[in-house]
Amino acid sequence: MKKQGVVGIVLALMVVTLGVGLSLSAQRSVTLATHAVGSLYNSLGTGLASVLSRRSPFLVRVQPFAGPPAWLPSMEKGETDTGLLTSADAVFASKGMALYKKPYKNSRILIVGGAVYFGFYVPKDAPIETVADLKGKRIPTDWPGIPIIRLSTTGSLATAGLTLDDVVKVPVSDIAAASQAFLEGRTDAGWVGVGGAVVEEANARKGGVKYVSVIDTPEAAKRMADIYPGSYPAVVKAGTATGVVKDTTLMANDIYLVAAKELSEETAYQVVKTLWDHNSELGGAFHLLKTWVRERMVSTRAVLPYHPGAIKFFREKGVWSKEMEKLQTELLKP
Repeated sequence: MKKQGVVGIVLALMVVTLGVGLSLSAQRSVTLATHAVGSLYNSLGTGLASVLSRRSPFLVRVQPFAGPPAWLPSMEKGETDTGLLTSADAVFASKGMALYKKPYKNSRILIVGGAVYFGFYVPKDAPIETVADLKGKRIPTDWPGIPIIRLSTTGSLATAGLTLDDVVKVPVSDIAAASQAFLEGRTDAGWVGVGGAVVEEANARKGGVKYVSVIDTPEAAKRMADIYPGSYPAVVKAGTATGVVKDTTLMANDIYLVAAKELSEETAYQVVKTLWDHNSELGGAFHLLKTWVRERMVSTRAVLPYHPGAIKFFREKGVWSKEMEKLQTELLKP
């Protein structure tokens, strides 16, 4: 009996050990989807992956795609664990709008990171300070190569109560074509995200450029978000990027690190814990990750539900409020 008891204990320990080993092996590799190599989102993802791989229990492998419409179906099937998604894309994807042919509801927020800022830019000496001053001006329109820009540009104009009928429409296919039209003097304004290479070129060739502020009132913000969901007006400080010659209010989108809802609670918890505990290392991995600070990780502007593993961690840190609990409940409704 004693021998049988010992054998039983040994077998039990072997089963437990095997279970632990399987659990750990399941967490040794996590995929992180980004835009294509060379893009801002790929650089952000590579920086996050380097910190997570070095400081967490698992290796994070970056998976480059053309964009979220290419990798969200993969996440829906459970083939992609995590990814980088803007707040606007999150709304469009979850509702099956714009570039998304069907709703994708499998994504959960791990953390809210930094933000990206978009706006119209004009020659530095132009008497144009806000989008209201673009009335009657030649503006890039159509955007068949990047249809989502139709919504962002229209949403920006809407903050001043303007529509495309209030400007002179100059059809362009994409950012490169819009940049060329501006450089050739065929438009009075261009459109691009802060930090875009086309702004650097325009600044050098046009003797300086400046971004144009959107109107920042509650009513204007609502008009913007109604047209381009997930966006909001935000101030970019003077001198922080080419073309930001003074404090300028631009269209902002938050960047989310999201996970498939099937990702284990433990893995999600460890991802968030690592990015919280080693937050000071993010800027060294990629300079724009300096804005991915703890204070932004939990956001009442979130447009997707948070992952349960993330919520568990944020509750432990005392940063998950009753307001966030209410928002989570609302976002989980069908």
